[in-house]
Amino acid sequence: MLTLYCDDSGTHAQSDIAVAACYISTAEQWAEFNRNWDEANARGNFGVFHMADFVARQQQFAAPAWTNQAKRDRTIQALINIIKTRARVGFSVVVVKSAYDEVIVNGKLREKLGENHYAFVVRICTALVDRWRQRHGYRGPVQYVFDRLSKGKGDINALFEKLLMGGEIALRQYGVYEGCWSFQDKSQVLPLQAADIWAWENCRYMSECVIPAKTPGVVAKKPRQSYLALRGSPVEVKYHIKESLEELVRLG
Repeated sequence: MLTLYCDDSGTHAQSDIAVAACYISTAEQWAEFNRNWDEANARGNFGVFHMADFVARQQQFAAPAWTNQAKRDRTIQALINIIKTRARVGFSVVVVKSAYDEVIVNGKLREKLGENHYAFVVRICTALVDRWRQRHGYRGPVQYVFDRLSKGKGDINALFEKLLMGGEIALRQYGVYEGCWSFQDKSQVLPLQAADIWAWENCRYMSECVIPAKTPGVVAKKPRQSYLALRGSPVEVKYHIKESLEELVRLG
């Protein structure tokens, strides 16, 4: 059985970007992932890894030991290497909330694509999972695990309950079955910490690279090295701004 771990970024009201980011792999590889992650934690003593705290040097990363840049570089490189070794593939969907509200105004389109921003990004993620499964001949069920603190819990429940209405189609296309999704604590479920890193990197890439590149007079920053490292493994990403959302509308 495949298990997918998903986290979000930007779902709070102050952000104009919503992200769903996930990794999928086999039970065997996730078991090895847990072993590798525990070993990295034993060496680095980072505790529960939250990428936002790591970058901002907050919480445990405000301690004097984490002012050492070599330690910081060594830690994030080790974690990225574990992700690239153990995850079969990563998916991420990012949308500019204000663009979504401007373009996706039709009631039927909202029903199809997502009533709100987070429902949209999770829905598109499931579509990417579907295409990947069909391409590689996976027909079995998938366990979907989300962070228990996700602000989009209601949207996720509604989406999966809607998918279940498809009966056998839900299982064949998405690996979805009754009880296949859950919300768990990333302090206990280590792959959710990997999804946290992936979500944060995609949110930052959208805000610093994608949006500025489309904004006259604004210079886009270079992608972060950690983002590029994660893109070096099998991933599928979608960055939705106004133009790409308008294309979705045209395609129906």
